[in-house]
Amino acid sequence: MSGLAGRSGRRRASLHREFGAFTVRRHPVRVALAALLVLGTVVAVSGLAFDYATRITAAPTVTLPADTLVYARDGQLVADLHPPGQSRIPVPLSAVSPAMQQAIVAVEDRNFWHEGSIDWTRVAASAIYDLRHGQPAQGASTIPEQLAKILYLNEDKTLQRKLNEVLLGQVLSSRESKQQVLDDYLNDVYFGEGATGVQAAAEVYFGVPASKLDVAQAALLAGLPNAPSALDPLVHPDAARARQEVVLDAMVRAGDLTPAQRDQAAQEPLHYANGRAVDVNAFPAFTARVAQELEQQFHVDPHTAGLQVVTTLDSRLQQLAQRAVATQVAADRRLHATDGAAVVIDPANGDVLAYVGSAGPSAPGNQIDMAARPRQPGSTMKVFTYATAIAQKKITMLTPISDAPLTLPNGGQPFTPHDYDGRYHGILPAAEALGNSLNIPAVRVEMQVGVPSIVQLARSLGVTTLNQPPSSYGPSLTLGGYAIPLWEMAQAYDAFADGGVYHPARFLLSVRNGQGQELLGPAPAGQPVIDPGVAFIMNQMLSDNANRVMEFGVSNPLVISGHQVAAKTGTTNDNRDALTIGWTPHLLTAVWVGNADNRPMDAVVGATGAAPIWHQIMARGLPAGGDGWPPAPADVHPAWMDGRWGWFLDGTGPSDRVLGGGSSPWLNPEAGPGPSPNSSGEDRNGGTRGAPQRAGCRIWTYQGGTYWSCVNGPSGLPGDPED
Repeated sequence: MSGLAGRSGRRRASLHREFGAFTVRRHPVRVALAALLVLGTVVAVSGLAFDYATRITAAPTVTLPADTLVYARDGQLVADLHPPGQSRIPVPLSAVSPAMQQAIVAVEDRNFWHEGSIDWTRVAASAIYDLRHGQPAQGASTIPEQLAKILYLNEDKTLQRKLNEVLLGQVLSSRESKQQVLDDYLNDVYFGEGATGVQAAAEVYFGVPASKLDVAQAALLAGLPNAPSALDPLVHPDAARARQEVVLDAMVRAGDLTPAQRDQAAQEPLHYANGRAVDVNAFPAFTARVAQELEQQFHVDPHTAGLQVVTTLDSRLQQLAQRAVATQVAADRRLHATDGAAVVIDPANGDVLAYVGSAGPSAPGNQIDMAARPRQPGSTMKVFTYATAIAQKKITMLTPISDAPLTLPNGGQPFTPHDYDGRYHGILPAAEALGNSLNIPAVRVEMQVGVPSIVQLARSLGVTTLNQPPSSYGPSLTLGGYAIPLWEMAQAYDAFADGGVYHPARFLLSVRNGQGQELLGPAPAGQPVIDPGVAFIMNQMLSDNANRVMEFGVSNPLVISGHQVAAKTGTTNDNRDALTIGWTPHLLTAVWVGNADNRPMDAVVGATGAAPIWHQIMARGLPAGGDGWPPAPADVHPAWMDGRWGWFLDGTGPSDRVLGGGSSPWLNPEAGPGPSPNSSGEDRNGGTRGAPQRAGCRIWTYQGGTYWSCVNGPSGLPGDPED
């Protein structure tokens, strides 16, 4: 009995301290009895209503919307996705500073750790206040009750709502520990300035995480839920400071601070952030692609889903690529180039390491993701044409091709391609025709394989914009006359860099929900799409600088000292688009330069506008220790032809048949072979060559293709006379 009396005395003393010795104007005893009657009624009905409240909350726990945090692969935060003006970043209680925990408990519910969800002392005081003023204007909610109101109720100040709040608070207290209730409350209570939860509040007001809040900062934040707008320190700093002192006094009464510590915290200068610390979006184009992936894969709104996302982004490469694009585009503004884009991929798995959608905020089209906007790819499309022809054994890397006038019927409008330099170059081997990006030989190769075959290869490599019937595409396909996004071109070229294996571009490494559960499944395995021998031959053709010196010169930006790199440029009509895509097995970079409104540039081509950007990224991005080029696959053999070595698919070999007619004035089959190549396919001059021709082999042509067989008897190859 003495214990009960002592506790009642302490409650009365506490009540006196909280509300002071106020004078009741009339009938103070009646007012007190009325308050007790109200409390008694609450207690009487609580048992019946508790079962009802339990049923209400039997449904899944309410989860408030939360920010999605996006990280680079090294853990650096690159974006905080949330609706404009709203932010909630849940953190565990262990990530909230002890000072913040003490401050919120001291001012909102000082008996939180010692009593149930109903603080009868505060309820009694509230009832007396309400009866005295004739309206329900005084709160008396404990932390569990406030949490119940946030999750399940509204702000109506009615007795029914208050009763529901009390009962739901009891339910929450019965099914959660004190630590969990406080954890939920700190993450769900509103602090103003669009910040829900202590982590968002700490970032918005002070630019620090909740774990770093000191006593002065914590006391100020703990005072805000009482009236977030009226106490907003960014708008009403004096009111916020006054409320801070109330919190500090409460912390002294709770034994959390000494008076001296209280005075020190009250005198501490507070340096506020600008209120935009949660508006993180370091790389907008990449972030938009991540958000798109989250929507498509998980059918959520990433701005409210509360996900923790680790992406494929390499922060160093991203910053390098962004600077390279911005710098080169700025240098080319005098040539009316105003925008650029770049995509960097790891060929081994399709990971997008860098993704630049524009030349920066000053670019006229900076709100447009030019890495995703379909644009004509120019001569970069020729890689699909030559790869298809080699795979079909219609040409080899040394097939002589005529670069002479050509006109084709094209739906009533003749199609007459021209080379970029306006000249004709006679007869050249396929490797040089491709390396020098000659248009007429590319169209001749296209005629050999047919447009549908090229469309089929591009589609199998992830090109989605070529989605019309193949018959709808004309001979300008190989010259890049149909729009394709830069990132899809990079994704398609990735297969050449990885020996013929196609990897869809990947942006996500890990996606976890608010409970820490991993949502992202394992990465899909790469799909073999191109014959490894075809990929090997294409890489040899495009990594040999000797194949491009006629148009690009010996010293050109496609050469990177100390590395063997394959590369292809592209330029469209009127210089509207300039591209370069180049790779090793370790790194692939695709670059576009142009204008978002499709205006032409002045003499900006792939080699002068995009290649310098590509060179900067690759030169600084390529790892040391070798480029990782594989040896020749089993279905590839070398042979000597006219003073140079070439690589050939089994069943093909050197031939003097000129694609496009005529005879080859440069073919000299009597010339002896030069030095044999080393194991990497490079001769002593750095060119891509082969090994001596084998004896006992037969060569024939059939339907425009040249075939080679070194077996006795029928080979099973098309047109073999032995068959």
